[in-house]
Amino acid sequence: MAKHERRERWLVACITLLAFFLRVWRLHDVPPGWSDDELSDILVIAQKIFQGDFSVYYVDATGLEAPYFMVAGLFLRLLGFNALGIRLLSALLGTLAIPLIYRVGQRAFSGRVGLLAAALLATSFWALIYSRVNIRHISLPVFVLGTVYFFWHGIQTGRQRSFAVAGLWVGLGFYTYFAARGVPLILIAFSFYLWLADRPRWRRTWRGQLLTLLVALVLAIPLAVSVLSQEGADARVAEVGVPLAAARAGDFEPLLHHVSRTLQMFHADGDDEFLYNIPGRPVFGPLGALALAAGLLLAAWSALQPLRRSGSTRPVHLAAGFLLLWWLAGITPGFLSVPPASLGHTIVAQPATYLLAALPLQPLGRLPQRRWLVPVLASLLVTAGAARNLPDYFQTWPQRGNTRFLYHADMRDVARFLAEHPEIRDFAISGLLAGPWDREALRIDMTNAGVTGARPRWYNPQRAVFLKLGGEPAVTFAGYPRVETVYDEATEPLPVPPAGGYQLSRVTIETEPGPAQACFANGLCLLQADYDRETGVLHLTWELASELDLPEIPLLSIPPPPDADASPRLSVFAHLLDRDGAFLAGDDGLWVDPEMLRPGDVFRQQHRLQEPAGGAAAIVAVGLYDPLTGQRWETETGQDAVQIPLP
Repeated sequence: MAKHERRERWLVACITLLAFFLRVWRLHDVPPGWSDDELSDILVIAQKIFQGDFSVYYVDATGLEAPYFMVAGLFLRLLGFNALGIRLLSALLGTLAIPLIYRVGQRAFSGRVGLLAAALLATSFWALIYSRVNIRHISLPVFVLGTVYFFWHGIQTGRQRSFAVAGLWVGLGFYTYFAARGVPLILIAFSFYLWLADRPRWRRTWRGQLLTLLVALVLAIPLAVSVLSQEGADARVAEVGVPLAAARAGDFEPLLHHVSRTLQMFHADGDDEFLYNIPGRPVFGPLGALALAAGLLLAAWSALQPLRRSGSTRPVHLAAGFLLLWWLAGITPGFLSVPPASLGHTIVAQPATYLLAALPLQPLGRLPQRRWLVPVLASLLVTAGAARNLPDYFQTWPQRGNTRFLYHADMRDVARFLAEHPEIRDFAISGLLAGPWDREALRIDMTNAGVTGARPRWYNPQRAVFLKLGGEPAVTFAGYPRVETVYDEATEPLPVPPAGGYQLSRVTIETEPGPAQACFANGLCLLQADYDRETGVLHLTWELASELDLPEIPLLSIPPPPDADASPRLSVFAHLLDRDGAFLAGDDGLWVDPEMLRPGDVFRQQHRLQEPAGGAAAIVAVGLYDPLTGQRWETETGQDAVQIPLP
């Protein structure tokens, strides 16, 4: 082995170790919590195989390829529901891309191009974002790089085995993320380019290229059968293809806007999603953007050379053409889908982007008197990128308010607070009840913080408040998110520091002694009902007298599969009626989480029943029902509603 080859291998090993360190360092703190997508994936999708639900494709969340989640489920079983158990698979896949991109760059261009591309990818904000969360996107670059490596080896050598292995990588890549469906188009486009640029090589390799596609097609059959046999299985493709649908209808403005935004994502105006970016942050800073622009120009110039002259074609020219087609095809989903400039939808282009940024080193290495420029420029480019990307990822991004909100960072702060205050075990906590994900995030974080025996109750402060928990005066984490609230007078802050935006408070409203007005068969009792004609506000106070009888409420993905209904299973109806029992106004809802209620809990909630002009409200009718079926719960005396006369 030559000395420079040994040096390159050591450098690749060091870069790979650095990449792994960056993908697992502070994994419990950055991202600052668990996103809804992560929670849905680990609590719903990754558990399916252990529940006997075997498939290569699940219709949950508008369509998900299964293999990533099958492996993720094994990691969860082995390591538990903690940062490593949830995110290590993505970290390993993100690390694996480093030696692979080096090998692709080395085979197609040179070792120096592969080394620089590996170093840029290792310290990339784009790569770190997807390497440190439990979503399947990060598996796709690995399979794209494997495809390119073996396909290009087949183009260089003509070996059928290399083409067959490339087809294996393409076919398996279909089972990672839906953007993989564009990879065969890259190979087909390159075949046409090769036919134009180097017809003798095309004649020697066309059978191998066809073999790649045939192997991929055979491997894709189970996925295709699964998708086609499940109603609504591929809804995600239609969901994100809004600009294309508008163009088909004759409106090209959205498409042109998306093309412009996506082309700017590398130097001027990046992805707007807080989940995966600092909104508007481009992939590269000034120096990196300059390197990418130079790489694109060099690739275009090299790719055009075989088309401009006759004679033998250099492999590096063909490689440049392949790289350019790969990048263009990879960013095309950003043109056609929402949101524009999406780092997720364009992830096929991720490796190609860093190879293009490293490509300008290729001609510099052929200048004997200027070879010192190669390590200098490479070091400058990597240092400038790392100095921008690492602080942005590890410091700026996780501290953004919207990032913390989307990753439920407040739940982690509350869990840490509870670990420091073991005397607090029954507590209420405010939220908007937008699905079960706040609840699940807190459950995982409390377990990881060593909190045991905690019993949270959730309520929406826009309409409700807990007065008692288990028969004792309630304490509540209130004040976050910052929304207009009712019953502000019910809470008195306690002298403890805030946690995650919440202030721990004591509830000061006391319930009036006396018997319940009515008790329902499911365990809820109506204690008080007060209606204010002037404001149109009805205050209802409820107590859970026994274990709540609820229909089974499964945990569903977001969005749920087409055959599942995520409707709540318990709600309160409040109707204004006239003297004849005719309906005047109504307001339905349950602004507490029924799954967390315990006997002895007392909560008050507000219904808004504005008396219509000319109406003469005489009765308030209150009852409980199942929103999914419409069935009402009866009172213990057999009535389906409590009718309260108004003075």
